[in-house]
Order: sequence, then structure tokens, then C-alpha cells
Amino acid sequence: MNFFKPCKAFDFSPHPYDVGNPFGFWHKYEDNHFLKKIYVLNDDKFEIFYQYHIAYALGKGRYNEEAFFIKVWEVVDDRIRNLKAKDPYSASHDRYILWSGKLQRFQKYLNSIDKWSARPSHIIIAEKEAVIQKQKQEIEELQARWDSVKGYEISQKIWIKQGYLPTVIDLFKQIEKLEVPSGGNLLKYDHQVAYPRMISKYFTHAGNDIPVETLRNYYVVKKGDIPVKGTSIQSEHKIFKIVPVKETKK
Repeated sequence: MNFFKPCKAFDFSPHPYDVGNPFGFWHKYEDNHFLKKIYVLNDDKFEIFYQYHIAYALGKGRYNEEAFFIKVWEVVDDRIRNLKAKDPYSASHDRYILWSGKLQRFQKYLNSIDKWSARPSHIIIAEKEAVIQKQKQEIEELQARWDSVKGYEISQKIWIKQGYLPTVIDLFKQIEKLEVPSGGNLLKYDHQVAYPRMISKYFTHAGNDIPVETLRNYYVVKKGDIPVKGTSIQSEHKIFKIVPVKETKK
């Protein structure tokens, strides 16, 4: 027994991941017994199963992680090829498909832990090419998104006079409450952060950028007319009043 942990002779209650039989001369077929375990293994147990056997192999002191990985990958890959080559009209065809599918899923797990790029070079190259193509597609999508929004970018923000940031916020708060003559709000939005983001993006306070978090302090939950937390606009900053030229319907 070289790579996989065998069950002990005459042990009729072995660990569920041990391979082989408690009796008989089966040791030269250890790969078959290893694969038989995979056939009945739940997919979410692949890692535990693999780690169980690699711990045994490393404990023998004759193998390293990479050697064990290569051994397992080759055993699994060879059997997948073998199963795919079976007669499709065989009475066991459905079983071969089931086993092949299980091994392919186990091989997918193995692929995910190949930190040495130890698998055949054509597979590594194909995977890297797939990653490159995916990244190219993501770059193209990001470029398309950027092209669609860059027309809205500005080279110079609107300047708010020093000390009058609360006054501008007060005006926006008045705009929020405006109603059209036919009834209903002139503007609607779903998130409290909408105005802070807009002001931060398009305005400066005396040439200085205005952090969104600073602005959000003015847009907080209220209890009646009193903010539960945050910053209130003082009366000396409320120097403008927006009034409708035509009365709205009640």
C-alpha cells in the first residue's frame, strides 16, 4: 500500500474513508478501491476525503504534497478517460455516466488546489487562456460602462461661498418638499444618501471637496421636525425661501 490509507486486516468497522477490504489480496488494486470511495462520496466531502489520505501519505515520509496530488489526479483522469471510452450501448452505460460525472466533479476540486501547476501543461495553458479571455471581456464591459457615464463627468464643480453650505442644503431640503399644482411631490427619491452624493459630486465648499459623510449628517431620521441625530440647519442659515407661483391642489 503506497498512497492511500487502507483498512486494517480483519477490521470490520473501518473508518469510512479507508480503502480496501479487511481481508484478501486486493492491495495492487488500491486505485480501484480509492475510486470506489469517490463514487459514493457526497461532493461536499471531497476535501475531507482528500485530506484524510494525504495526511496518511505524508505521514509515511516518502511523499510530498505535490507527488500525492499528481498521483491522485492521474488516477482520476485515467479512469474518466476509461469510462468515456466504454461501449455506449453497454448494459452498464448509465452507471458509467454516473461514475464519470462524479469523478469529473472530484477532478474539478483537484484543479482548484493545484498550487504547483502540476497537471498537464495543455490544461494549465487552457485555463490561463480562459482567465485571460474572461478578463478581456470584463475590461470591455467596464470600458463600455465608463464610456456611457464619462459624458456626465465635470471638470469644475459648483462653488459654494464659504460658510453657506448649510444654506445650500436648506434650499435642497425645500426642493424636496415642493409639490406640483396637480398634487404630489415634484421630486421623489428612495434613499437618504441621494442628495448627499449629488452635492458631494457637483459642489465644493469654498473650493474644498465636501465629504458625503459630512452631508449625510444633514439627512438623518427625524422625530417630527427634530433630528434624532446629525446636524441641524440653524435659523441664521435659512435665508432663502422657495415659494410656488401657483397654489397646489390639496
